[in-house]
Amino acid sequence: MDANMESIDKLFRAYRDACPAPEPGPDFMPAMWARIEARESSANWLGRFAKGLVAAAVATSVILGMTLSSLNRPSGFFDATFVDALRADQIAALEPLHIDRISELETTLDH
Repeated sequence: MDANMESIDKLFRAYRDACPAPEPGPDFMPAMWARIEARESSANWLGRFAKGLVAAAVATSVILGMTLSSLNRPSGFFDATFVDALRADQIAALEPLHIDRISELETTLDH
């Protein structure tokens, strides 16, 4: 356990020697605030850029949505209900049987 404590103390001493503490002086706080504000200005630039990009994406989406909604649809395919689509599919499946002749087929099968 003592060997571990000695190695940790040695590590902390090496860290302290590698990173000396800044000496406080009359320009310490103004220099610190200047560095903080320099970082904030770069972050503000990135934030403004991101907000502009989002605004452009929203505007593009609105314009595309309005454009697509104003186009004339060539057919009533998108206006049909689900029931209409099923009915059209059923009629298409029965067309080879000639619906008007179904009663004739039933009478011939009964005899």
